[in-house]
Parts: sequence; C-alpha cells; structure tokens
Amino acid sequence: MGCCQSSSDAEAERAPLLHTESVRSPRSAAKDTAQRTGRFTARHVGVPDLNQRFMDVAETFNKQQENYNKMKENLQTIAIWYNCQTNDSLSQCLKKIKEEHDQHHISLEVKGYDFLLVVRSEAKIPEKLKRTQENMGELSKAAKAVMSVGTKLHEMIDSLLKAEENMTEQIEDAESQHQERKRLEDNLKENLRQAKRAKELSPKYRNEAGELLKEVALLSGITP
Repeated sequence: MGCCQSSSDAEAERAPLLHTESVRSPRSAAKDTAQRTGRFTARHVGVPDLNQRFMDVAETFNKQQENYNKMKENLQTIAIWYNCQTNDSLSQCLKKIKEEHDQHHISLEVKGYDFLLVVRSEAKIPEKLKRTQENMGELSKAAKAVMSVGTKLHEMIDSLLKAEENMTEQIEDAESQHQERKRLEDNLKENLRQAKRAKELSPKYRNEAGELLKEVALLSGITP
C-alpha cells in the first residue's frame, strides 16, 4: 500500500475477507443483512497477522451460527410436522410423535455425544417417521457442533478485544499515509464491533444448544 495504489487495488482491499451474499449489495442492504443474521464479515486492516486472526474468528463464529440455524430449523420442521404448539420444545414433539405412531416402539436415546430417535417395531416404518429420524439426527449434529466451538471461540474473541490498543499501534506502524491509515483504522473498528457482537450472540447459541441437550438427557432417562 502507498501513494501509488490504484483505485481498483483500494477497492479490492475494502472487500471483506470472507465473501457473503451481501458483499455486492448496497451498503444499507448489507447492514440490514448483518443486523438480521449476525454474520461476521472480517475486513482488511493492513496487518497480515491481524487479518488472519479476525478471519479465523469470523469463520468460527459463522460456522457456529450456521449450525445454530440448522438446529432451530430442524426443531421447527419436526414441530410443524406434528403440530406442536411451541417449536422449541422437544418434549412436546416427542409426545406427539409417539401418539401419532403409537403402533411403533419409539424412544429417544443418547449414544456417546449423539442422540437419535430409535424405532423398534416389526411393522413397516412410515416415510414421515423415517424423515423425523433423519431430522433428529441432523438436530443432534447441529447441537453438538454449536457446543463444540463455544469455549474456543470465546477465548479467540477475548484475545482480540484485549489487544485493541495494540492493534491500532500496529496499523499506525504499518501504514504511514494518513488517508489509508484512517481507512484501515475504520476497518479495525468495524471488526472489533463485530467481534463484540459475536461475543454476545455466541453464548446465546451455546446456551440454547445446552438446554436442548439437557432436555434430551431427561427424555432419554439419563439423570445428572
């Protein structure tokens, strides 16, 4: 970077490190999308090590969020199929599943870190029940994935936020041109803002996944 940087190069550096559907949308639309989805879009800050750290946090958080959304979607799908009054209560849905398929012996079982809907019956399993078993398997994978990165992500974000002052100094040392330095500092502020937002959202995802797993444990007969 420097005085000879072309406008196209400058535009390229303004582009997010992680490309999302909103990258080419108008700024307002991109902001609306970010507000709605909470995705972390890391931006260049002119220091390779910091770029990589922000990108690692963004990738980890976005993956956790993706799995959280899958978890919610599978719960809602099962709730819709069985007309559950609340779409986040696995207990209610399991009761409805057993009522609708009362000729089958259905149970929710935990095996290792996974849970599954087990059907023990000599009768042919209906397609709807087979799909429910598949959804329950996807629900288990998603919940486990949300939980698995929680601690690591928290540590990664905290490490970034604690080094905020040092990051500004690194950018000042790396870029002498005032206008370019100002742009990079603005990108840093945006990254830190998104990191703080991820710090708020991630525990929410983890807590919901944890509550689901506790509910599964109770439903499967596992006691603390």
